[in-house]
This record gives sequence, structure tokens and C-alpha cells, in this order.
Amino acid sequence: MVRDVWVQQLQKTTPKVHCLTNPVSMQDVANILLAAGGSAIMGEDTAEVQDITSFCQATFLNTGVPNEDKICACVLAASKAMELGHPVVIDPVGAGATLYRIKLMELIFKRVTPSLIRCNEEEACALLNVQKGDSGGVESNLALQDEIRLKLAEMLAERYGCAALVSGTKDAVSDGERSTLLTGGDDRIRRITGGGCMLSALCALFCGAGLAPYEAACAAGSIWKESAWIAGQRTDRTQGGIGSFHVHLFDALDELCHGIRREEDNEDR
Repeated sequence: MVRDVWVQQLQKTTPKVHCLTNPVSMQDVANILLAAGGSAIMGEDTAEVQDITSFCQATFLNTGVPNEDKICACVLAASKAMELGHPVVIDPVGAGATLYRIKLMELIFKRVTPSLIRCNEEEACALLNVQKGDSGGVESNLALQDEIRLKLAEMLAERYGCAALVSGTKDAVSDGERSTLLTGGDDRIRRITGGGCMLSALCALFCGAGLAPYEAACAAGSIWKESAWIAGQRTDRTQGGIGSFHVHLFDALDELCHGIRREEDNEDR
């Protein structure tokens, strides 16, 4: 099973990820990386970011809650990572929300060549400077939603020379040559603050484990969707709420990344 190969590689390498993330999701990002079998190191002062990057296996830039000092730190950390040949994963949180964020993202991409971009549809449109639905001639309607998301991922990959994961009900992954849709999951993931941030961190973790960016995105996206599906099943069995879902999500990810399977989860399939 392909997932077993991904998990074995993760267990063998136990990567450290330098996370320049946002305070909204910082704790969950650190804990999800630990649950998966890696670890997070979080430092954003320009005096130390390059030193931290040098002993990590991947760098994760999350631009949520941006300010100029943080963006400077992101550029410095990514520059060091590129110098060392380490993967850089960018999560352009709220990229098109304000003109300020657009300008900051332009600054980053002028100086940083990412290995992988993980974002949602709106952020993808902002990075591509297209209106939602105006993705390379593909019309925006429910019947073509999957095609639109795939097209956005392909355009991102081609524009920025990297792999791209555009998340949604189905996740679209592309490196400009290969493309795929990842299915499954549970809609309750959208009610967890930082769900996308955690997925992006997992992308960085698998990149740090030595997977090529496209494979890393497929691994992270597939395992994250399966974790959400299992969490949903367990929440329903116990008649729990969104807090229970959050706890089950971490448990499921931990188990999947350590080769643990529960019989009751197999029975639900």
C-alpha cells in the first residue's frame, strides 16, 4: 500500500520542520507534526531564523497575521533553505484579503522559489491574479468544480515552478505534468481553526522526509483526508461535537502515521 511506504519513510527520517506560522494555529501545527512523527521548531527573529533553518529538514512559511518583520524572517529562512537544498512550503493565508497581503506575497515570491504551495481556491486565485471562475477558460459552475480546482493547481504549479495542492471538498494536486484529485475526508474539518495550516505543515513534513514535492502533497493530503474521515466516524459513534472531532482528528493522524489500525474503523468502511 502506497500509504505504508510514505509512513515508513516518515518513521525512518523523523524530520524537523522550521515553522514560521501564525499565532492562530501555532500550537496545533506543532502538535500535529509531533503526532505524525516529526517535530516543529518555531523561530521568527531575523537574528536566528537562518541558523534554525540550517539544522531542519524543511521550512514552512505560513503568512497568516502578517507584518513586515515576519515577512523579512520568512525570506531569510527560505533563502537559507534554498541555499542548502532544503524544501520550502508556502501557505499564503488570506493572500487576496487586502492589498497589503498581496504586496507582501509579491515580495516573497520575488525572492523565494517554493517547493510546494498549499492553499485554498480563493488564495490560488489571488496568487494567479484571476477572478474565481476565470481559471484559464474553465467556466465556474458546480458541474465543473473539480476541473476548476485541478486547473488552478496546474496553473499554480506552472506559474511558480513547484508542486501545488489546492484544498477543498476534493484536493487538487499538480506539479504541472501530473495532476490528481484526492477524495474523502469530513466537512467538519472546516470548523476546526487551522485545518489548512496543519495540512500545509504535513506537506512540509513529508517533503522533509525526502519525498518529492508532488508525492509529499499527495501523502499529506491523503492521510489528512483519511484522518478527518476516521475522526468523523468516531465522533458520530460517540455522539460528540466539534471538540470531540478535533481530538479524534489528532488521534487518527497519530495512528495512521504509526501504522496503527482500529477494527471498528475498518468496520465503518
